[in-house]
Amino acid sequence: MIISLTGKPCSGKSSIAKVLNEKYHFKIYSVGEMFKDEAHKRNMTSEEFNKFLMSDPKFDNFIDDKTVELGNLWKNDDVVFDSRLAWHFIPHSFKVFIDLDNEETAKRLANSDRVGKEKYSNFEDAYKTVIERFNAENERYKKFYGIDNTDFKNYDLVLSSKNKSPEELANLIYEEYKKHFKLS
Repeated sequence: MIISLTGKPCSGKSSIAKVLNEKYHFKIYSVGEMFKDEAHKRNMTSEEFNKFLMSDPKFDNFIDDKTVELGNLWKNDDVVFDSRLAWHFIPHSFKVFIDLDNEETAKRLANSDRVGKEKYSNFEDAYKTVIERFNAENERYKKFYGIDNTDFKNYDLVLSSKNKSPEELANLIYEEYKKHFKLS
């Protein structure tokens, strides 16, 4: 059974997916890592790549098709899709949104020590970037798919990652996942 995990940038989605993998043996399919790799190949930041995709949706179409294909192929497996839109393309998944306020998101982004990722000189740069990035992504989703990624009615579970560890969140998600699919 599939968990589609989406949410705000820096909300801990990838860390939560890793815990679900390590503790509960879920496979991970990370669209975010593919996105960052594609941006890096083009010598673009995530924000620049987002803007590029507004006029050239080929990469989005490739990812969407792959998500649908794998969602059908793995429908009976324990898989977590770390993806902004898997909830939309895999309707039979357990849909989880990880929320985080913009200020905390910017703090995490500004203090991030992730190797090979964009660096921000201060909190203000990170705050501006996080808002622009999330708004650009959501604008793209509305334009191409007619969906609003921020409408919590789209999800089976919405959690805030502020003041919660990835382990706590993964455990909460797993318990709700079991209830959703009536697993023991």
